[in-house]
Amino acid sequence: MRCEDGAPVRLLIAIPEQEGESAVEHHLAKATPGAFEVVGRAHTESQALARYFQCAPDIVILDCQIMPAEPARLVGLLKRMAPGSCIVALVPAADSMASAAARALGADAIGVLAELPALLNGLTAADAV
Repeated sequence: MRCEDGAPVRLLIAIPEQEGESAVEHHLAKATPGAFEVVGRAHTESQALARYFQCAPDIVILDCQIMPAEPARLVGLLKRMAPGSCIVALVPAADSMASAAARALGADAIGVLAELPALLNGLTAADAV
């Protein structure tokens, strides 16, 4: 998924609150250096949809806690509105309801925050092959 001109993969981060940004940024720093660039941030479902179409990211990092009552709803909305979107769903646990829902709605990668670097590197390496 790395751009042909060597540019970094563009990321949109959708998390429920600003405190989570530092945790996501911390884990992004562990991914391949220079491979990723954050081009947008959102803290609500409606912001995430708007930002997606404003910044056209390569990958959306979506914390499924953004909508606690319907944890993976944004995955389904994005997949319907932008079928080519690539979504990494961050869930509280691998065997959680949010994980099952994100998988059913078409998330491209699913895992806990600590797995973010491996999830991103896996997606970009899979596309490079």
